[in-house]
Amino acid sequence: MGIIRKQSINNSISLYLGIFIGAVNTILIYPFVFESNPEYWGLLQILVSYSVIFSSFSHLGGPSIYLRFFPKAQFKSELLSFALSLCVIGFLLFALIFLFLKESLLSFIDATPLLQDHFYWVGVLVFALSFFDLFSSVSRSYLDSSTPVFLNEVFVRVCILVLLALYHYEWIIFNQFLLCFISIYLIKLVILLLLQFKNKRISFSLQFNKSDFKEQLKYGFYVITGGGAAILVSRFDILMIEYYLDLKQVAYYGLAFFIGSVIRVPSRSISSISSPLIAKSFEEDNMSNIQSIYSKTSINLLIIGSFIFLCIILNIDDILSMLPEKFSHGKYVVLFIGASQLVNLVAGLHGLILIHSSYYKSIIYFNLFLFIITFITNFIFIPIYGINGAAFATFISLLLFNTFRMIYVYKKMKFHPFSIKTSISLLMIILIFFCVNYIPLTQFVLFNILIRCLLVSLLLIFMVRYFNLSQ
Repeated sequence: MGIIRKQSINNSISLYLGIFIGAVNTILIYPFVFESNPEYWGLLQILVSYSVIFSSFSHLGGPSIYLRFFPKAQFKSELLSFALSLCVIGFLLFALIFLFLKESLLSFIDATPLLQDHFYWVGVLVFALSFFDLFSSVSRSYLDSSTPVFLNEVFVRVCILVLLALYHYEWIIFNQFLLCFISIYLIKLVILLLLQFKNKRISFSLQFNKSDFKEQLKYGFYVITGGGAAILVSRFDILMIEYYLDLKQVAYYGLAFFIGSVIRVPSRSISSISSPLIAKSFEEDNMSNIQSIYSKTSINLLIIGSFIFLCIILNIDDILSMLPEKFSHGKYVVLFIGASQLVNLVAGLHGLILIHSSYYKSIIYFNLFLFIITFITNFIFIPIYGINGAAFATFISLLLFNTFRMIYVYKKMKFHPFSIKTSISLLMIILIFFCVNYIPLTQFVLFNILIRCLLVSLLLIFMVRYFNLSQ
C-alpha cells in the first residue's frame, strides 16, 4: 500500500487544490460572471460533455490497452506505437463522421442557435482529450499518476480562473473567452507529451506482435464499448436537460451537480494509482493483494466521502443562499447527486477489478444496462421534475448499477469490499447528521458553515479512532 499511499497523497493534494479552485470558479465566480447570460455557461458544459463522450470512442481503446498490457509487454515501444496508431485512426474516423453528420446531429437534438454556431469546437476538444488520455496512461503506467492529475485538476482550473477574470472585467468578449477555453485543453496535452519525452518514457516501433495485436484489439473493443457507454451515461443528464429544457437549465444543473459531485474526488485520487497495481496483481496472480486493495480503499473512500457528504448536506441551504437567486434552487440536485456518489464510494474499485480481469467483457453488458436504466429514468423524471428529476434519475441508476456489478464480482472472483466496519461507518453518518443538524446556530452564513464542518470533523475523527475503522 506504500505506493498507493504516496501517490494518493500527491493526487489528493492536486485534486483538492483543484476542487478548491473549481469551487471558487463554479460557486463564486461562474454564477456572477454569467448571471446575465447563463446560457453561455450552459454552452461550455454542453461542448465539453459532447467532447468527452465522443473522445471516449475516438481513441479506439488505445489508452486502456496501453495501461492493461504494459506490465507484461516485453517491448514497450511496440505497445505504445500500437496504442498511438489506434488513437490516430480513431480520431481520423471521428473527424470524417463529424464533418458529414454534424448538421444532422444538431437537427436531431434541436440545438439552439448558440450551440449550432459553436459546435465545431467539439472536434478540437475531442482531439485534445483523446491524446491526453493516451499519454496520461503512459504516465500512470510508470506509476506517475500525479502529473496528469495535476494538469487536469489544477492547471486547467487556474487557467479558467484567469479567463473568467478577463471576461468579467470585459478585457475579452465571449468568443475570445471560448477560444482561450478550448486552447487550455490543447496546452495541457502538449505539456504532458513533453514531460513524457523528458522522462524518456516514449519510444516507437513499426513492428507489432500479431498474437498480441489480436488480444489487445479485442480488449480495446470491449473497453471502448463499455467505457464509452459509461461516459455517455455520466453526461446523459446534461444532454437530456438541454434537449427537454434549455442551456440556462444546464448551467443551473451544472452548478448544483458540481457541489454534489465533490464527494467523488477521493475515488479519483485512489483509482488513478490503484489501476496499474491491480493490473500487475492479476498478471502475477496475486489475488490476496487485490482483495486487500479492494477492502482497504473501500472503507477509506467511505469515511472520506462521508465527511464531505455531511459537510455539504448540512450546509447546503447556507451555501445556496450566497448565490444569485436564479442559481439557488438546486438543493435536491445536490442531495441526490451526493448520495449517488456516496454509493459509488461504498462500492469501491470493483469497476477496475473487472476491467483488468478475464471478465472484462461483462463491462459492456453492465454499461449497456446502465445506459438503458439512465435513459428510462431521465425520460420519465426530467419532463416532470426538471433538473431535480435528472439528479434523482442518476441516483436510482447508479444504485442499481453498482449493486448488480458488486454481486457479479463477488460471484465470479469472491472479491467484496464490505466488513463490519462498513456497517459502523454508515451508522456513524446517520448519527453525526442528526447530532449536528439540529444544533441552533447564528444568522451568519460563513460562521455556520465553519462550525458545522468543525463539529463533523471532530465527531468523525473520534468515531474512526474509537472503532478503529481505518489506519
